[in-house]
This record gives sequence, C-alpha cells and structure tokens, in this order.
Amino acid sequence: MNKRRPNLCLFTNRFGHGGTEHQFADLVSRLDQSKYDILVGCFSMEGEFFEKMEAARLPVIEFSRGRWFSPDTVRCALAWMRLLRRQGIEMVHTFDYFTTVFAGSLARLAGIPLLVTSRRDTGSMYTPRQRWVIRRVFFQSDRVVANSEAARDSLLDEGISSEAVRIVRNGVDLQQFQSNGNGQSARRRWGWSADGPLIGLIANLRPEKGHMILLKAIPAVIQRFPRAHFLLAGPGPLEGELRRYVADNNLTSYVSFLGDFYGIPDLLAALDIVVLPSTSESMPNVVLETMSAGRPIIASAVGGCKELIDHGRTGLLFPPGDSPALAEQILMLLDTPDVRARLGYAARRHAESEFDINVAVKRLEAVYDELLDRKAGALS
Repeated sequence: MNKRRPNLCLFTNRFGHGGTEHQFADLVSRLDQSKYDILVGCFSMEGEFFEKMEAARLPVIEFSRGRWFSPDTVRCALAWMRLLRRQGIEMVHTFDYFTTVFAGSLARLAGIPLLVTSRRDTGSMYTPRQRWVIRRVFFQSDRVVANSEAARDSLLDEGISSEAVRIVRNGVDLQQFQSNGNGQSARRRWGWSADGPLIGLIANLRPEKGHMILLKAIPAVIQRFPRAHFLLAGPGPLEGELRRYVADNNLTSYVSFLGDFYGIPDLLAALDIVVLPSTSESMPNVVLETMSAGRPIIASAVGGCKELIDHGRTGLLFPPGDSPALAEQILMLLDTPDVRARLGYAARRHAESEFDINVAVKRLEAVYDELLDRKAGALS
C-alpha cells in the first residue's frame, strides 16, 4: 500500500518582481510532489513567476484580501481557514511578512498541526508595531526558516529560540546563467556601447537598496572613464526622486533606468561590474545571480552580503553608505580587467559549490520532513 502523502500549503504574497517571490517560485516548483501533496495560496496570481506554478502543475488558490480589519479581509480569513480544514492541511509555510501575519496567525486558529514561517530580512525596516506583531507569530511557529546567518541572528536577538530556527540559504538555477556569457549580443540588442564600461545595479528602487550611494559615486568614475555608463534595473517608488537627482547633477547621459527588466541573465552577461550598495540585506538574489554569471560584484558590507562574498576572492565589499569607497573600487576594477576576470571566475565556482537551487530545495524538504516525522511519531 502506498504511503499517504502529507498535505502542505505554502503561502506567498504574489508572483511579481522581487527576491522573495523569485525564491518562492524556484523552491516550491521543485519540491518533490511524490512526497507531498502541495497547495499554493497567494494574495495575487499576477506576476512573471506564476508560470513556474503552472509548469509544475501545482494548484494555486488566490485570497484577495483588502485592508487589514476590513470586511473583505475578514471574509478572506474565514475562507482561508475553511479551506485549510476542508483540505486536511497538516503544515502551513508562509514566506514573507504579510503572509506570516495573515496566514500564519490563522493557521493556528484553524487548528493546523504544523506551522513554518520565514525570516528573509533582518527586520531593520519594520516599525516597532510590525516587529511586535510578527514576533507573536514566530513564537507560535514550529520552525522559522531564515535565509542567512544575518536573518537568523536577528531572530535570536528578538528572543526566538535557536531550536526553532533553521537556515535555508537562497539558491540559484545555475543553468540560467552562463559563466561569462555572450555580452556583446546583449549589448547590440539593447543598443549599448560595444566597448564602453557598463556598471549595473539590479534592485527595486527602494531606499534600502542604496541607489543614491551609487549615483553620488558616478562623478569620480566618469572623470577617469568618460565612456562609462550606469544601468539601473528595477521598478520602485524612488524612481522619480532618482531621476530628478540624475537630471539636476548633469548625469542623464551616463545613467539609464531600465524599469522592470526581465532579461537578467543577458543583462549580467553584458555588464562589466555589478554593484549592490544596500544599507540592509539578508541574502540578496542579485549577488547570487551575479556570481553565477561569473561577473565581478561590489556590495556593501551588510547582512548576508558578508556571508556570500569573500572580499578580494569572490567579490569586493565596501563600507555601507561610503560613495567615495565605492567609486574607488569601481575604478580599480575598470583599471584591471584581469582582476575582474579572476573575481568573476572564483565567484562562479563558489556559486556552483554552495548555491545551487537544488541544494536549497533539499534543505527545505529536510525542515519539512523533520517536523512531519516528529508528528507521525507522536501519533504512533
């Protein structure tokens, strides 16, 4: 007789542009469906990564909530709890702040035996009230999955037991990123210079991503490399402010805003240098993807960036917020193509050994299996 597969429900906010959404789609679509019956819950099916759910033939149910405590959200909450009971869900796993506060809290009210939540940041951007709310759910969780040592440390600082925390670092589909790929074809396709230096920042236009830190470094770079061009790939609320700064400081001919850019592997192949000047990070996908593409990365020495990058071997780190230091490192790499090549090669080898998405999937399954085995043992 075949052993019954446990029923799991994994909940995400949406499938649009973003590191958490990307990781959710990559992880969940690869889970072993011969071991688990998987149901996906979300607040919105819209987004580029939804196609991975379809390709994996995973059932997805949308719960369109309104504002907190609105009648629509109350109706959504009741429908969610009815679904959990009707489907006989044994484990719920939430992946971000909003799904944890909503679905994690309600899973316990619905009597779901096992709750797994996630910390995919360091909590530094939460308000005191938001930190208080999500801590309440973390304390109720059987496991909290952190995607970096920095995220784990933030949980311990908030009083979460180390026994409840498991680290599952982000992974990358290495097949999508060709090491030192054909950047010239990408440059021709988008009309970029064939030989001018290209420096890219791939991140949503939000304050913590540090776009202004890069913009303030540009004058020192173009003074020595007047053909250098800077590409900002990603959407976000700061676009207007950043565009005004670029115009006011006569940088328009040196900076391009690419918006919600989908051809990241080709973009990485075209770039000479990638920068991530964030003020806060847990386990940034762009660093993993840059390393997988064999490109040199310069990142702020914050959070998970310090875990990912071995300074001087697989990339470069600079003090957070220090635009002159960032400019100095960009100039050094532009001056030394051999160093760029060496860093890129070592980064790719590191990504291959440590950050394959299939390894991340196995580590997540180990978290699930540990809890499910414990539950089965308690019932036997």
